Amino acid sequence: MLDLKLLMYCRADEIEKLQKMKADFDTQLVDMLRQVKDLSESMISLQQKLDELKVTAQAVVDMVDLSEEEAEAPLTLVEQLRKVPQGIMKYLSETTRQYVSGLVKSYWPYEILAPLGKGMNPDCDEIREVKLVADRIVDSFEQ
Repeated sequence: MLDLKLLMYCRADEIEKLQKMKADFDTQLVDMLRQVKDLSESMISLQQKLDELKVTAQAVVDMVDLSEEEAEAPLTLVEQLRKVPQGIMKYLSETTRQYVSGLVKSYWPYEILAPLGKGMNPDCDEIREVKLVADRIVDSFEQ
């Protein structure tokens, strides 16, 4: 028993160092666990934001009809989202054409307008003027 007491007194400094190291490791462990918890909460928050962005992006994609462009494999949401501006431009162009044709038809409701375009020289001043106006309309869409 005496040997044990002597051994403990001789090793008291080492035991004290080990106890301090253990206390430091315990503190570090608590800090690391707190960091893991914070990172986990941050990841959950980012995942919720990502889910919200996916829902919003899908809503934007659903507003534009991209069905005509059939691909071999289904497009990802990002690929569909990249095609949205083209779909919007197509929609605006088609709508403008319909509107302008309806406007022309409202001024000349009983006229057959198809022959007006046949045989016209595409370099004539009137057609160039109309093309300039059409180009300005399309440019305004792109802005």
